[in-house]
Amino acid sequence: MSNYLTPLEVCERLIGKPETVAEASGLHKKSAFPWRHASKWRDAGDLPSAKIMRALLTHSDDHALGLTARHLIWGAPEAEIAEILAARAEAPAPEFTTVRTEAA
Repeated sequence: MSNYLTPLEVCERLIGKPETVAEASGLHKKSAFPWRHASKWRDAGDLPSAKIMRALLTHSDDHALGLTARHLIWGAPEAEIAEILAARAEAPAPEFTTVRTEAA
């Protein structure tokens, strides 16, 4: 059976480090670190609010990262996320990540 990732782990694989996930959510860069641990209201790895999930979906859609609402609620098998990453590796780099040099 494949390893199942929490919603936060999916975000870290598809978006980036916790700091990047937090900033993509519109929050301070250190905000996502506590999400790794359970609280009274959520399990470890769950995202704390629908507002954060909507912000992450918008960020993913804007940058073609492959994140879905299902990933944010339930997480995903590691193999599914690996497939998304492999497909992204084969696609041209998004404009915001390409290094452009001027022709001489």
